[in-house]
This record gives sequence, structure tokens and C-alpha cells, in this order.
Amino acid sequence: MSQIPDQTSAIPAHDRPGAASPARMSKTQKLINFALWGVLGVVLLGMLVGKFMPAGHPPMKVLFHAAAFTLTDQDARPFSGADLRGKAYVCDFIFTTCGSACPMMSHKLQGIQTQTPAALQLVSFTVNPEHDTPPVLKEYAVAYGADFSRWHFLTGTPAQMSALVRGMNFAVTPATDHDPIGHSEKFLLIDGDGNVRGIYDSADGISMKDLIADATWLATTPGGRGW
Repeated sequence: MSQIPDQTSAIPAHDRPGAASPARMSKTQKLINFALWGVLGVVLLGMLVGKFMPAGHPPMKVLFHAAAFTLTDQDARPFSGADLRGKAYVCDFIFTTCGSACPMMSHKLQGIQTQTPAALQLVSFTVNPEHDTPPVLKEYAVAYGADFSRWHFLTGTPAQMSALVRGMNFAVTPATDHDPIGHSEKFLLIDGDGNVRGIYDSADGISMKDLIADATWLATTPGGRGW
């Protein structure tokens, strides 16, 4: 009697009767996996944003509207408040021959440049325009490692600079035989709508930490306008 060949040997193992079916991902499992990857993406994005964005920062009040200006930058090009529209910025008042507060303030602003998002702009206004011409400002700026894509050094006529100081609610006293030009040692934080949101003491460590946190928050909200 001849043997009948075993026909099942030609059938793939997974198709044989009684064989276990290969694992297949159900629709529910796919949805769960998709959701998990989505959550992971959100967490990673949050970590990147959190590098610059202070968590739980409260809204900031508008203190007053900053003065409008049309001046000249370190490259002898026109620069006005309109160039900062929609951008948050920190500004101060200095003069290049100052031997006390100004170097300290410029050093602090250099630190702010490295510790805040690139969206934040920085502006240094001179209070000695007769001396601080664009080439002089350019040389001063280079000495402090200014990134000219975001840090601007501005000058104008004496009348323009005096009006600007008053418009920012500050004051300047002229130099005497014994004392240099007197001016504020504070920084202003201004939003993209031209509103002053904060005033910070450049000589106070806590105030400077607050400035970095506030400026970072303001620069990373839509349009630099805050809430």
C-alpha cells in the first residue's frame, strides 16, 4: 500500500489548521501608540520652549507709553521706533566716555544678550551725541561684543536725545568741571506696541534676574506684546 503524501507540509506553518495567527496590531493599539508618540512630542517641545520661557510668568502691567524716536544707528543708518514694532526690547542710556556706570551697564546688557532669546532686541541711546557719532558708537559696541542683528546703538541731535530722555521719564544733567554727565542707571523693558512694562536697577542683582525673566517672557509671547 502506497503512502499518501502529507499535504500539510506544503502549507505555510502559519496557515496550517490549528496554527496560531501572527500578532497583528489592533486599531485600538495603533491609536494608543499614536497618542503616546503625540504626548512625547509635546513633552519634547515643552522642554525646548522651557529653555527660554519662564514657567507660570504672570502678565505684566503697562506702565506708560515709550517716546517715539527717529535716530541714527552705529552704521549711520536711520533707525526709529517703527523698526522695533512687534518686538520686545530692553534699552538704556549711556555715553562712551563714561568711566563708571556706563561700562557696567553695557556689560550687563552684554549678559542679557547671551541669556535671552534672539527675538529680544537691545537698544543703547547715547546722552552725549556731540561726541558719540556713529563710528564712535560702532567701536564701543564692538568692544562689548554686540550682535548688531539685535543690539542697536543710537544717536541724534542734542535736542532729539534730550526729548527722548524726557519722553522715557528720565533726566540727564550736563557735565560740569568736576562731574561727568549724570543720567539714569536703569533699564527699561518695552513691548512690541511701544509700552514700557518694567524698570530695572542695573546695579541690583535681583532686579537684573527679574529683567532677564520678564524680557524672556515678553519676547516669547506673540508679537512681543504680552497679554
